[in-house]
Amino acid sequence: MRAGDEANGKRPIPTGIWRLDATRSKLLAAKTMTLWIIKNTDAELAWVAVESDAHNDARVISWRGAYNGPSAKCNGTDIEARLTGAASEGIRTEGTFPGVGTFTEMCTLSDNGRMICSGQVATPNGMLEYLENFEWICASPHPLQFPSDSTDKPAGSQ
Repeated sequence: MRAGDEANGKRPIPTGIWRLDATRSKLLAAKTMTLWIIKNTDAELAWVAVESDAHNDARVISWRGAYNGPSAKCNGTDIEARLTGAASEGIRTEGTFPGVGTFTEMCTLSDNGRMICSGQVATPNGMLEYLENFEWICASPHPLQFPSDSTDKPAGSQ
């Protein structure tokens, strides 16, 4: 990670468009990703992502679930996940990558306004670790009007 990428404490992740910075990430497989966090309230998170793999095959994935609620299946993939923390601390997720293993991921904001998602996957052959570093691009193009949503630019982002 580069200077300023370190997580500076837990706080809510703002809604908006985020782009994966592969040069600052340690990925389990090559990919590009644009993530739109549509809703992130104290009660619920909803997002949609467009991913492309190393062969430029694209797919759209979406997910919606309650903080500390039951597992929910991601649309567009067989991943199941649940939020196991509070929105005020970032986004903590536990789930299963089919055919790979169970995972735990924690997304927090860095000092420079990037979203840093660090995760571990327990596989039959041992533990794999990954890091996804996202750059905040802009506020949601279709902001939803929820009193506790945040569509402001993260502190420190450029």
